[in-house]
Amino acid sequence: MTVRIADLPASERPRERLARLGPGGLSDQELLALVIRSGSRGASATDVGTELLGAWGSLNRLSVAGMDDLDAVLSLGEAKAAGLVAAFELGRRAAFGPAPATISGPGDLAALVQPLLAGRPQEEVVLVVSNNANRVLRTMPVTRGGTDRCLLVVRDVISAVLRCGGSGFAVAHNHPSGDPTPSAEDRAVTRRLQEAAGTVGLRFLDHIVVAGSEHRSASW
Repeated sequence: MTVRIADLPASERPRERLARLGPGGLSDQELLALVIRSGSRGASATDVGTELLGAWGSLNRLSVAGMDDLDAVLSLGEAKAAGLVAAFELGRRAAFGPAPATISGPGDLAALVQPLLAGRPQEEVVLVVSNNANRVLRTMPVTRGGTDRCLLVVRDVISAVLRCGGSGFAVAHNHPSGDPTPSAEDRAVTRRLQEAAGTVGLRFLDHIVVAGSEHRSASW
């Protein structure tokens, strides 16, 4: 039988336990319950947290689930799924510290995009748009691929930069394999990006490959 959080003694409810013990004193299920806030399908929020962890096997795997994945498994609804995805994303970004405001080299680019690409189970491409002084104007996802390759359409990248009013740009993607070494395809895409940028008068800053805390430039 499902026990609603409201039916628990006040001292045993996740919110009260958080206030008394701090976040370190709560289980993963309780922390998830506080983000979800209410139950689903006759289950309490804590029950839903337990089911989420059971479905994904670990908090780490759950942290990279998309909204569609969450809604399909537990019918959480769009609002709860969005809140959970946003909470995990904020945690990732906070863990990497403040993002650089300008791009002066591969290290700055890596510091900017690693929070967006860390732990992703499939290859994803991030575009960084800059002005004449290499100041970051916007950072945005471009495309998402499989576990070993990511399709990047050069004209889509160039179009996105021009729409944002940028004068320069950089591109980054992750290697879920854990090896940041650029592939032959990565270097070929880099050459096409350089050529396309020159054609329309944009400055191409770099293309890096990220794997965990490591990164390599595909421009060299």
